[in-house]
Amino acid sequence: MTTHQFRHYLRHLRRYSVLSLVATIGCIVIALAIAPPAAAHWGDLAAAEIVMEGPETRITLTYPTGLTSFADDDGSGQLSTEELIRHREALTRQLEPAIALRDSRNQSPQLTLQPAVDSASANARIAPGSHTTLQLRYSWAEPPSGLAIAYTFFPVDAPEASCVATIAQNGQVTNHVFTPKAPTFTVKSANSAALGSRAWFVTLLGAFLWGAVHSLSPGHGKTLVGAYLVGERATSRHALFLALMTTVTHTLGVFALGLITLAAARYVLPEQIYPWLSLISGVMIVCIGANLIGQRRQRSSHPPHSAHSSSSSIPDHSPRELAHTHSHAHEHHAHGHHSHIPEHHDHDSAHPPQAHAHGHHHDGHSHSHLPVTPDGTAMSWRSLLMLGLSAGLVPCPAALVLLLGAIAFGNPISGLLLVVTFSLGLASVLAGLGLLLVSAKRLFKQVPVPRLQALQWLPLASAVGITIIGLGISTRSIMQLL
Repeated sequence: MTTHQFRHYLRHLRRYSVLSLVATIGCIVIALAIAPPAAAHWGDLAAAEIVMEGPETRITLTYPTGLTSFADDDGSGQLSTEELIRHREALTRQLEPAIALRDSRNQSPQLTLQPAVDSASANARIAPGSHTTLQLRYSWAEPPSGLAIAYTFFPVDAPEASCVATIAQNGQVTNHVFTPKAPTFTVKSANSAALGSRAWFVTLLGAFLWGAVHSLSPGHGKTLVGAYLVGERATSRHALFLALMTTVTHTLGVFALGLITLAAARYVLPEQIYPWLSLISGVMIVCIGANLIGQRRQRSSHPPHSAHSSSSSIPDHSPRELAHTHSHAHEHHAHGHHSHIPEHHDHDSAHPPQAHAHGHHHDGHSHSHLPVTPDGTAMSWRSLLMLGLSAGLVPCPAALVLLLGAIAFGNPISGLLLVVTFSLGLASVLAGLGLLLVSAKRLFKQVPVPRLQALQWLPLASAVGITIIGLGISTRSIMQLL
């Protein structure tokens, strides 16, 4: 390759790098503009509380009103008692095959529709304005020995729709999630061992997998975490720490919102709380992005230089990250209490600058080396902590339904375990994404690529992307509040 061809290659690579950054930021802005709000998960989510008592099975169903739009005469988004009475026969004909019950002898019960009593259902109290709550009463000729449920009451154009069901029988509670791909579930008799430890293991495994799959939908911090890890010299510990903080914050957020919802259900609805939580999260993300922009802009404007000749090439540390800066090439005559013992720390070795994470004590001042960015500045654990808090601040409505459904049946411990398991499934995807990005960055570092001025601005571009994400979340939340 001639010098002219090499320069031509560099010009094209620089141009395509800049265009790729602009296109990425543009895609983020467009995605935020068209993304549904945080509460939009309710649009394809239903909840059912199933109680089996003798010859009667009651289902308190909270579902998207759009499935029975023909009965919504006033267009309010919810069916009133008058509308239910007026369209009772048509609703019964629609719901009877959509939520079909059979006993072990393949017999069907008689279905009767009634308006739900507000105090009878936690889901009825937390349902947004787009949902209706009905009570379905199934009467059997004799108490069923087993129950097979076929739930197909889903929107046609929503393959990711689901119905969270909480089933109570003789003081025992089990949970199940109906989906278009898995619409059936069999409830065995109360004496069956299926409601024992094995069923609990399957239930927890289902909650974990549901959380993992649910995290793949928009609005769960994947873009935010990815933008941060791409812009910093992150390690596997940082990726796992981000996922852990997101999990802890999300779990605590669900617990707090669940308690607030139960305590203030008559005054505040979750759809009124979510925009405020989203606004707080957006403001936190904007602050993080602005702080990163300031730091990375200063780094890009002042590239690192070597003020001392040293075989270890220890980079300078930012005073905002470390409480003490030093160079290992200076003499130690002023530090009689400190010396570098070769067996303890050999600076003649060929380890990279970012690899040492030891502590030093100079004149009573101590510090530790965090992994550093390409310009030699240590990463901030505080930034990682704040990013994890903001990414998990807004809880998923699906997890909230799990908690409130269990509380409604007097089994809050089950709800807590399900929410924790759900959050762990969500965090596993974020951790996997972070580890994948970190591993990919390490592989790309081994590829010989010329040092381009445009690529040096990549950390700054990722910081701008984080700020744009925060602005988009804040703007969307403000629009919901207005």
